[in-house]
Amino acid sequence: MTPRHSSLPKLALCGQYEGAPGEAGPAAQRGTILDGIFRQAWQTGDMGSHDTISDEDAAVVRWAINAMMRLRTSHLDVVETDEERCKVRTPGMEHVGTADAICLHGGWHADLKTGQMYDYTAQMAAYALGLMHEHMRGSWTAHLIFADQQKVVSRTFTYAEAREIVDSALANIGTAPVINDYCGWCAKSLTCSARVTATETTLATTQETFAAMLADPSRLGEFLLRCRTFDDFREAAESEARRLLGEGVEVPGWRLQKPRVSEFVDAEVLIGNLANLDPAELLRAHGSMSAAKARKIWPDVPVARKESKPALVASK
Repeated sequence: MTPRHSSLPKLALCGQYEGAPGEAGPAAQRGTILDGIFRQAWQTGDMGSHDTISDEDAAVVRWAINAMMRLRTSHLDVVETDEERCKVRTPGMEHVGTADAICLHGGWHADLKTGQMYDYTAQMAAYALGLMHEHMRGSWTAHLIFADQQKVVSRTFTYAEAREIVDSALANIGTAPVINDYCGWCAKSLTCSARVTATETTLATTQETFAAMLADPSRLGEFLLRCRTFDDFREAAESEARRLLGEGVEVPGWRLQKPRVSEFVDAEVLIGNLANLDPAELLRAHGSMSAAKARKIWPDVPVARKESKPALVASK
């Protein structure tokens, strides 16, 4: 296996990590699309028609562009986003990485990240090490632009620090598996011995052990992590059951329910019938509109706000 720059954060946590083959999931596909638009917008100053993304995602890219503008501290800071000019060769790695943006004068690079916030220290250290090695620098700064969270996380590496982080991640390859936040992305997620053991332990929980677990915060946290692992196995089993039932194979105790059908009227049809529609009644029937869409039409429109229950997430 030739480790990629993007796999280093996973390998730093689990030496058995292996990227899942096949098509990327929806979140990864979205990230790739937004990354391409981000690069294009920085190079040309134009996001284009962005027909392939929603208004919300277009706003995410705009925020990322503005965030990177704020990273420039000098008029000499030329930031390059062309993929061919953002290639990074890191000592000790065969794989050639690609940063999202590089500013040689400022001594920094940036990476656009969408979705949840994860620890990308090892990947950023690998880029920093490669750029320091190529341009003979003693330190380098990495900026992570978490566009969905509208947050920039920065870290400056010395050559020795970056070297140690990269070497540690590479040295971890082949060690025993460890359950972590990246398990769902791994090709071994359903055969990993650590995850299978966690699933077996969850299934073996009795009424007495469950009550004792609820009374112990540390055991409660461990149990929740095991449950999250079990959910991955359940989803894989459900997917296989749907496939078999769809092919006419009986799965005792289960059947496929008829899909729900939703009907709608296309926006263009409504536009064509505006003469026969009361705008007020149309808006009431449509219901609320997202704040992002409303502000594009009425920049100063009053915005209502509601807050969901705080999500329970695993600590990094």
